[in-house]
Amino acid sequence: MHLDLIYLSIVQLVVTWMLVGIVWFSQVVHYPLYKKIKEGFVEYERAHIRRAAFLKGPLMLIEAITAIFLIGMATGGILTKLAGVNLILLIAIWLSTCLFQLAQHQKLSVRFSNKIVQGLIHSNWIRTLLWTAKGIVMVFFLYYLFHT
Repeated sequence: MHLDLIYLSIVQLVVTWMLVGIVWFSQVVHYPLYKKIKEGFVEYERAHIRRAAFLKGPLMLIEAITAIFLIGMATGGILTKLAGVNLILLIAIWLSTCLFQLAQHQKLSVRFSNKIVQGLIHSNWIRTLLWTAKGIVMVFFLYYLFHT
């Protein structure tokens, strides 16, 4: 068993589950509370975008880099398949982020709209479920890494 693969897998698992926690918090607590902000919403949203990028940006970058390296370092069989599924899920997360969430956050940084907030909440379920699935895939990856 290669130590580099073990360390890389653990980093991927930890960062993924950190992001799973963040996306679930955003989905069930943070985004629904947007509807309660009566004054200063645009300023609040702009601050949210900056702070969220500061927190999630580095984590998502580390997650992407380690997911790519994981593909190349997987030792074949089920590990290669799981690394592939992991990367596919990550690509889907990034596509959802770029196509839906970023656009809605940009609109909300100009003006509040219940319709856009509702669209953000609905579309963010895509990322929430994909990140959760990705986290589960990484649990299986580590399981098979240590049991094959």
